Amino acid sequence: MADDDFPDELRDAQLRLHQTRSVHRALCRELPWPVEPAQGWTGEEGHHSGYRREFPASPGRTEAQRAEEARLRELVLTLSIEVSTHPYWTGLDRPEVVNARMALKHAERVGAASAAGAGGDASVGGVGGDCGRGPVRGGSGGGDAASDAAGEDTGDVPPMSSAAA
Repeated sequence: MADDDFPDELRDAQLRLHQTRSVHRALCRELPWPVEPAQGWTGEEGHHSGYRREFPASPGRTEAQRAEEARLRELVLTLSIEVSTHPYWTGLDRPEVVNARMALKHAERVGAASAAGAGGDASVGGVGGDCGRGPVRGGSGGGDAASDAAGEDTGDVPPMSSAAA
C-alpha cells in the first residue's frame, strides 16, 4: 500500500502517536522505579545461579513527575483511539485493514501539517505504558516490538526470551 493512500490527518495522528510514545518511554526510563517512596530490597537467589537483584531505597516520584507521566499516558491513549477509529478504516475490506494499519505505522511520508510543524509539539511524543510496572522493565510488555528487536535499551533489565516467560 502506498503512503499516499492515507489521509493527511490519519498520517499526522499516527506520527504524533509515535512521537508521544517515544517521549513517554524516555520519561519512564528516567523516573524512579517506585511511584511511592520505597525501602530498598534484595531479591532471592535464582534457581540456576547465585545472582540476586538489588534495588536501592527510593524517594518515589514527585507530583510533577506523576502528572507528566499521566498526561503522556492519556495522550498516547487518545491518539491511539484517534488512529484506530478513523473513518478511513471503514472504507477497507476486513482483510485489508491489518495490512493497511501496518503500512501506516511504517509510512515514511508525513502529512503537510506535520512537515510544517503544525499539529502538535514534536517534543510531546510518547512511549508505551511501562511507567507503573515497578522495577522490572523490558521483556514482554511496555515497549514496542520494533524497539526491542532493534536492541533499544528498554529499562534496567534485559528482555526475557520467550522460553523464559
